[in-house]
Amino acid sequence: MTSTSLPPDDNPFPGADKREWTNHLSTALAAETNLPLHITNAIAAYFVHPKGLLTKPRGDSQYRLRPETITHEGGLKIFNGTVHGFAGNSSEYNERIRSAFHSPVRQGADPFLMLPPLETGHLAGQPAPFLTTSPVTPNHLASLLETMESALDEADRDRGYRLTEDVATHGQQTWTLHVPLVRRIREKGSSGAGERSVVDLMAVKGANRSRARLTLHGLKARDIVFGIRPQEMLRNKNNKQDEAWRDDPISADPYYWVPILANLLREIYADPEHSEHEAVRRAAKVATVPFQLVIGADDLSSFHNVVFDPNRVDHRRPPLDYGLADKAASDVRALLRELTAAGRLTEADRAWLAGEGPDPSPRPAESPVDARDRRDIAIFNAVFPADTAERALVREVIGEPAPYATGKRHVETRTRMISAVISDGYGHRWNPRVLDGLLPAGAIKNGGFRASTDSWSTLLDRAEKGDSDALDTFLVTRGIHWLAEYKIVEADRGSMGAQAQGEESEEGEENTPRIRRGGVGARAALLLAPVRAIALMRELARATNAGTHPRQIDEQGNPVPDTAATRTWFDQVFPKTGRRPKKPTPSPEPGNTPAQPDPTPQELAFQALASFQAIMTEDLPTQVVGTIQAAQELHDTATDAGVPAFPVNVADTVIPTLTDALNALRADVRGLSTLLIALQGGTADTDDFNSACKAYLNQAADQ
Repeated sequence: MTSTSLPPDDNPFPGADKREWTNHLSTALAAETNLPLHITNAIAAYFVHPKGLLTKPRGDSQYRLRPETITHEGGLKIFNGTVHGFAGNSSEYNERIRSAFHSPVRQGADPFLMLPPLETGHLAGQPAPFLTTSPVTPNHLASLLETMESALDEADRDRGYRLTEDVATHGQQTWTLHVPLVRRIREKGSSGAGERSVVDLMAVKGANRSRARLTLHGLKARDIVFGIRPQEMLRNKNNKQDEAWRDDPISADPYYWVPILANLLREIYADPEHSEHEAVRRAAKVATVPFQLVIGADDLSSFHNVVFDPNRVDHRRPPLDYGLADKAASDVRALLRELTAAGRLTEADRAWLAGEGPDPSPRPAESPVDARDRRDIAIFNAVFPADTAERALVREVIGEPAPYATGKRHVETRTRMISAVISDGYGHRWNPRVLDGLLPAGAIKNGGFRASTDSWSTLLDRAEKGDSDALDTFLVTRGIHWLAEYKIVEADRGSMGAQAQGEESEEGEENTPRIRRGGVGARAALLLAPVRAIALMRELARATNAGTHPRQIDEQGNPVPDTAATRTWFDQVFPKTGRRPKKPTPSPEPGNTPAQPDPTPQELAFQALASFQAIMTEDLPTQVVGTIQAAQELHDTATDAGVPAFPVNVADTVIPTLTDALNALRADVRGLSTLLIALQGGTADTDDFNSACKAYLNQAADQ
């Protein structure tokens, strides 16, 4: 359908403002924040109708920000206004995706997956309200942004709907909160090594919404950082004579490219004949959006910490079911920040324990395991502190009740926090539930758990002399994590998940069933065979220091050459304890089986509900997963064969058929959402049960 041209007043894209008013806004921001003009120029370029944000007090020669545009929240000073919809960028420092990156404390960490530590900006030796980092190479930064995009894609799947489509249809209903990040990029120019700075309005809250807006405007995070060519991006492909875009320079300076892009969007929206008209119309609901920018804080010295507090609160108590590891680690980072603010931790120690910075006090000739051990115990004692004031601080940060009211749930919240952050220093991140059940339910109530400050080797030395408590302490505070690093033990996810999956046997034969056991079961089995358990722990330490895989241990505690300690081996030599043989059940006498009455209407209704729930929660998702896996197989086999997935001779018939099937499925999924509401309210009627897929299948059968 051809779009009709709209009157100018109906154009949601405002175009560029007069440079004069953008400059006035930049000057006013600089006066309010003490930021230099090269930063405020980049910020001001994104705001629409800047004149409405300014006032000129009587007798003042300079414009100032209107008082109502400034708000204060949680110690942060926030500037409020309306911006072009492409303003703001997603953040690789977002709490919900931190686990996608490698920590500096991780042995063998990939440098290209390590986030450079955020720092508070400084001007003339004083802290200022912007963030920055040490310089990074373009390739390093590109790798980080690519990892961020993938991680946000994965996290966005938890929504159950496509955010970009939702934003295109409904617009943005809530504010997003941002902070100026001055990115420093180390580049080589004609005169040698140099450095380029880019002002990026990084999202503190609303990273996915910011990314959705960029997507609708044809942009990605890397475009903001490495530059765009607006005229090339939005060139009219229907006008072959238009060659002006070829002279369009690439720029990462918003002061230059934002006005050009803003004018192009307005012009193209009003031109139905332009090749990009429909794409621009799709972004109309977010042509402009409300925007909050952090421009100050009560404590600027730790600006790089406090600026993320709103994000940490959201994702520790999230509206969506974000990953447990990210939520648990976020709690620890919030706790460490509070300990630092209270003067109980240095900033260097905070960054080290949070997994954001290196060890501030490395010891000469210390092994990787010894260095890692110091951090592990420090994290345990930060979450289970001995100091009364620190114990109160922990309860406040994680929203815990008074000690007398705590129980198993609160203890496991703390152990998951510990496990999530400790795993940053290991070869891979495991499920932080791996410590569930290892501490008693009264570990907080009864004065609090205390991790031994003895080193790992000291505890094992004591255990070898017969101290079973030392071995137990070692297993709780180190051993289970050491086993988790090599995937020998993992969190107990329940009998279905744990037993349904198998593992290839060491002989490469058929999969063997996995025994349902987590940290609790492994600990119990290890305590029953202390000689072998202690030797295994020492072997795990040796393997980590040497960068090899651990070997199996025989009954005498000796490593077995040319073997590998695996989960299957562990389950065999440290068998699950506490099994009781089933008592034989007597069979009924033949012919004495009682006749059963017909099910009642209530029983039939319950059975129907159970069947409906099973289909919705198991069968339907399983079919979708199988379909996607089939698509992956098609892609892989076609790639290997060097042919397109849909050859030309079948594409014209196959693709329309697949599209029809997807359209029918999409219609039924929408219908099911409506039907659930109708079933809940008892208002469902015959029309609610019509199926587009049924019609599609009937039509396909007829053809």
